[in-house]
Amino acid sequence: MNYPYTVGFGKVDEENKPYWNEEAHEYLIITTDDEQNCYSQTINGKQTNYKTSRTVLGHIDLTTGEQYSGKDAVFWEMTPEEHDTELYKKLFKGGVVYHIRAAMQKKNVVLYPIEVLGIADSEPFLEQLYAAYVEERDRPVYLQTKMFGDLLLNKRYNSFDGTFEYMGHKIEFSIDNSDDATKTVSKLEAFVQDFKAHDEKMRRFAAEKLTSLANEWADEEGEAHITEEEFYSLLVPEGIDMRSTGRYIVYYTDGGAFGGHSVEVSGNSKGPTKAQITG
Repeated sequence: MNYPYTVGFGKVDEENKPYWNEEAHEYLIITTDDEQNCYSQTINGKQTNYKTSRTVLGHIDLTTGEQYSGKDAVFWEMTPEEHDTELYKKLFKGGVVYHIRAAMQKKNVVLYPIEVLGIADSEPFLEQLYAAYVEERDRPVYLQTKMFGDLLLNKRYNSFDGTFEYMGHKIEFSIDNSDDATKTVSKLEAFVQDFKAHDEKMRRFAAEKLTSLANEWADEEGEAHITEEEFYSLLVPEGIDMRSTGRYIVYYTDGGAFGGHSVEVSGNSKGPTKAQITG
């Protein structure tokens, strides 16, 4: 990429103008490696241009000399070309020190980049922030459990994932780390401890709720009807999503009853409450 590069439309968009300082400063910034997001809004029935943001680990205001450490962001409205060619994803690569001209948001530490002036050869203050971020990002995080051993945090999805064996089948589970993971594990362990009884109850519930729908599908496909007992026997558990509240979803393969789709059974401490076809 050639510098200087005008970011977006080269100015704060009119919709956001009241929230930003008018005077632009020059900054050095360094960003994370996180995936950059992109979104648009519909206002009064009209779709706006796409906007994007990227997490910044810190910056140096070259106009005032101020150094700032702490996660903030760069945010701007993209041109159609930046969006369509995904050029916005290449503007700020993680670990690279960029020299930019930008406006600062009035109430938050967020920068609206107007121009990328170039890449700095070295900047120890910002590079140390990135090194600390990488160390934290790559450090393994475990959740200790009695039944499943130590579960490794999947940082991309912020979840602790694992499996257990049941009737010759490997059942996968995922624990959301943004929920109370310790409490969720306790609920999951109790659920799995008595999984045979839960499984039979959930399959029976699904068969009662979905067999007629399965037979409607069979009519459309020219297939033979099945009974509730046959439907019950076809279901095989493959995954669990448990919450700290005790609410859960158990995922089943349909055994061909719906052409290879999944069956989800939701429930709580009182038992199953909903069954549906997905996928």
